[in-house]
Amino acid sequence: MRVEGPFNFARLNNRACAALDSDVLCLLNNDIEASSDDWLEEMLTRLAEPDVGAVGALLTWPGGVVQHGGVVLGMNFAATHAFTDRFGDDPGFLDQLRVAHEWSAVTAACLATRRSDYLAVGEMDEARFAVAFNDVDYCLRLRQAGKRIVFTPHAKLVHAESTSRGADDRADRRGRFERELNLLRARWREWLNEDPTYNPQLSRDGIPYSGLAWPPGMRTPRYNHLAPARDVPLGF
Repeated sequence: MRVEGPFNFARLNNRACAALDSDVLCLLNNDIEASSDDWLEEMLTRLAEPDVGAVGALLTWPGGVVQHGGVVLGMNFAATHAFTDRFGDDPGFLDQLRVAHEWSAVTAACLATRRSDYLAVGEMDEARFAVAFNDVDYCLRLRQAGKRIVFTPHAKLVHAESTSRGADDRADRRGRFERELNLLRARWREWLNEDPTYNPQLSRDGIPYSGLAWPPGMRTPRYNHLAPARDVPLGF
């Protein structure tokens, strides 16, 4: 398919979904290379649980360093890929790169989801999150609908990230990125501060799992539920 106009990752996936009648969608970037033959089977197996809304994979750079091991909310009041300071064979914090487990969000560079769930939550928000954070917003809307987000390190792929279109920190793209980040903060600000999958005693500055929080975080129980998203006007 060819979609005219400026690059809009959310719109590309929405148009593809509209053209398909498959029960399952696999969002997959064009700079992904599989490291094994059973990666898709592993992701579909995790998605077979009826309360799972999306499944993400372990992605590494071509050099073997982790590019995505799940998404931590709240780091620098944003959303950050976990374990980007680790090699692909590293166990991660508390063996999180060895076992499948829940995250609040995963990247759409390689994401399996049901088409029915994709449509039920309103697809990806192509108006507010054309390029960045559309996957985070989508996962949080799935969570709000009662679905779980699962990351599995047993589906391992290589992601060259942005080789086809370049990075978002270029001067001509920085304004768009900052706008989408501000929209994420406006819509999900409570959830960015209260990610139940990340211990509040750990630092939310810099790299996830790299230090302790100071002052220490809240010691109250954490609950796996979402506060309602805010309706952010398009002109925000």
